[in-house]
Amino acid sequence: MKVRPAKPSDAPSVRSAQYYAHKISYRGYLPDDYLDSIALDNAAIECTAQKIQETEYYVAEKDKKVIGFANLCYPEEKTVEVQTFYVHPDFQRQGAGSALLNKICKIKKKAGYTKLVVWTIKNGPSLGFYHKKGFQPSSVPEKNMALYKPWNFDVPIIRLEKDL
Repeated sequence: MKVRPAKPSDAPSVRSAQYYAHKISYRGYLPDDYLDSIALDNAAIECTAQKIQETEYYVAEKDKKVIGFANLCYPEEKTVEVQTFYVHPDFQRQGAGSALLNKICKIKKKAGYTKLVVWTIKNGPSLGFYHKKGFQPSSVPEKNMALYKPWNFDVPIIRLEKDL
């Protein structure tokens, strides 16, 4: 498994991983009408390519194929937030997510960051993975996804954190 910074040419694979993870992994956790409305079209891929150019993305490759990704932001001093994190469902539980997180932790710790945070669906499908990786619930209060546009539904999310 190789982890590297993403390039705009990775956008189709990045978008595909996110699309299928939403459609499959989040069924039963997010409203069906929302999941059914998600598109995997040229406009979505172009938007992803633009985001890759503007923000910090890492991808996980298996046999030179991008199978997962993470997007980072910096909400607080010395803190890195995993803003988006998806592995294509066909490749989940094969080490891609672990490889991505391990690489991010190594790079960011070396750069002087002290904490890694992620927001996830409370009791959602990713919670067990994050706990196995050493993330613990934060003292920051839970939020509802309705606070984040473009969603118009109420799904509780929690902040998990890990010291680097």
